[in-house]
Amino acid sequence: MQKTFLYLDIILLVGVALFIFFALPKIIYYIIGMFSHKPQKLPKSKTNHKFALLIPARNESAVIEKLLQSLDMQTFPREYFDIFVAVESGDDPTCAIAKSYDAEVYIKQDFSHNGKGYVLEELIDYIFRFKEDKNYEAFMIIDADNILASDYLEKMNNALDAGYDIALGYRNSKNWNSGWVSACTGLTFTRFSHFQNYAKSKFNSTVYLSGTCYYIKTDIIKEHGGWIWHSLTEDVQLTSVAAINGYNTIYLDDAVFYDEQPTDVRTSFNQRRRWLKGFFDNKALYRTDLQKGVFAEKSNSLACFEMSLGSLCMICFAFCFAIYTLGNFGIILANIKNIPVVRMALIRILLSWAGYFWALYLDTAIMLITERKRINMKPSKKLQAIIMRPVYSLMYIPVAISTLFKQVEWTPIKHNINAIDDLEKTDKVKK
Repeated sequence: MQKTFLYLDIILLVGVALFIFFALPKIIYYIIGMFSHKPQKLPKSKTNHKFALLIPARNESAVIEKLLQSLDMQTFPREYFDIFVAVESGDDPTCAIAKSYDAEVYIKQDFSHNGKGYVLEELIDYIFRFKEDKNYEAFMIIDADNILASDYLEKMNNALDAGYDIALGYRNSKNWNSGWVSACTGLTFTRFSHFQNYAKSKFNSTVYLSGTCYYIKTDIIKEHGGWIWHSLTEDVQLTSVAAINGYNTIYLDDAVFYDEQPTDVRTSFNQRRRWLKGFFDNKALYRTDLQKGVFAEKSNSLACFEMSLGSLCMICFAFCFAIYTLGNFGIILANIKNIPVVRMALIRILLSWAGYFWALYLDTAIMLITERKRINMKPSKKLQAIIMRPVYSLMYIPVAISTLFKQVEWTPIKHNINAIDDLEKTDKVKK
């Protein structure tokens, strides 16, 4: 029996070792994010560049006005950016709100496809055909529930003026205090932003585009014949393309925008099903190109290497951890009358799971402490987030299983959060 226990211990240690090995770049980025907060400063732009702001906004009348107000209060001159709001019907109340803020409303024509990527393709094609004289130098993708800090576009202009093909800012949450689901989802983007992209940008690796408020140069879109990224996670797809083609990307830690996070388990479950399905679809689509990109001269080799590894660290660890847990349960069932053996197996199961829980407790606490000035969460909600984070992570198991057996389609998420938590304390967006 001791040999069986030893073999299971070895399997668990192998899982931990593989996790560390495959996640090493992420671990390095994480440590840098823990101890460094100096944002990457760019020279003030010598030229104001022309942006087209694209906002897919089907039935978003409940939230879009706050976004448009934040765009009205930008320190970047209004004559250098135009706003395009895409809806599905002229009867959508979003139209009247958009027009009142001098935004151009575009009504979707092609209903044969669903998804943000197809709306963007149609809207950009319209702009190329009928607005070519505007000479937009970059397109910025914005979600209707976002709110931008007043200097966001100014800092994006600095990045464009410095020659960056793609730029992204810090993704903060509008509703940290709406419950443990919204808090844990918000922390997911905190990790992408300060604990990954912050260091990625310093190492000149391709930054990970997480959904919204990034710009991409017009020339790149034209190079690809228009907007061709239609997957369930078009941001992951574009990140892969940027790495393979070696596009020059940057993350600006002091350029802040806010968005709304899901508040209930069902919405979060469906959202993460789309994330996983899109992630693995893109992995299959670009696997060969990413592997070749590790050694290709034009590619961002570091980013291609990281993306080739993908979630291999978690898969290896989860596989070994499952074998360890099931193996110990098998020992219990096979030796149900042998109390010392049963006790030993139970202790080992409890200790391993306690280690998993405490690792996530610590990870959550580190993020909350490190980003305490930007995470405006009540103390009671912080404690709730720490306690529930392991549960939130475990939910990926049924999410992944559901993704395998059920077709995943793009579905809109209803937004209704109009204000930023403790806005008066953040002083990030003018009232």
